[in-house]
Amino acid sequence: MDISFTKMHGAGNDFIVVDDRDGTFPEADRAWIAGICARNTGVGAEGVILVRRSDTGDAAMRFLNPDGRSAEFCGNGARCAARFVSRMSNGKSAIRLETDSGLLNAEAGEDVVWIDMPRPSGLRLNENLAAGDGMLTCHRVTVGVPHAVIVVDDLAGVDVAGTGRSVRMHAAFAPAGTNVDFIAPSGRSSLSIRTYERGVEAETGACGSGAVAACLAAARLGLIELPATARTRLGYELSVAAEAAGDSFDRVRLGGTAEYVFAGTVRYGKEFPR
Repeated sequence: MDISFTKMHGAGNDFIVVDDRDGTFPEADRAWIAGICARNTGVGAEGVILVRRSDTGDAAMRFLNPDGRSAEFCGNGARCAARFVSRMSNGKSAIRLETDSGLLNAEAGEDVVWIDMPRPSGLRLNENLAAGDGMLTCHRVTVGVPHAVIVVDDLAGVDVAGTGRSVRMHAAFAPAGTNVDFIAPSGRSSLSIRTYERGVEAETGACGSGAVAACLAAARLGLIELPATARTRLGYELSVAAEAAGDSFDRVRLGGTAEYVFAGTVRYGKEFPR
């Protein structure tokens, strides 16, 4: 079976997007999905997005990590899905996207795609963890998926792979684990970010929900003001807007580029060495 796909990226966060309205994508074959996501021997991606029919929105989005496991949400993936659905819908800009974190509104503009994010929960500041080479201060928040935010002075010198994995697997976040965002504020309304992503199990080019988690935590710490921008490892900027609501936030939105890279087909059953 040949499967048509579109390669997209949202601010450098890249995905394999499949029109799966007929429901035939082999979602249960995690090893094959990991194979097509492999960088050197497959298509290469930080996740697979399945666009399906929805009874409540314009389309439904199913997100699979590059290890083949499903994830509750992906901010940049949702923005790419919205762009994809907009093209399928003859340029419709206002998109209602069904996700495992709820029904979300998106606006697919000419240059920027905005998505309403799931309402943040579990915002907790200044938790001390023994991880890596010593004690770390983490700020946790769930924005569709869980994140641990760590403020650093030298973002370029952070051991994202080593320290990120130790926090991601820490008992404090068991059993599901967490994404880990290292941030450095760079002005009253901006910060730079590097993310160790759960499921990818490595540093990613960008993370939409991570940018949101980082900006919300930094705002609560008084380090930045919202709206703000988060500069990714690859140099793209993601915009985060939100309204304060007691100890949390409401009307949280994420904006940035969502671009087509190329289209192709891949044969199901073909082995991809990893």
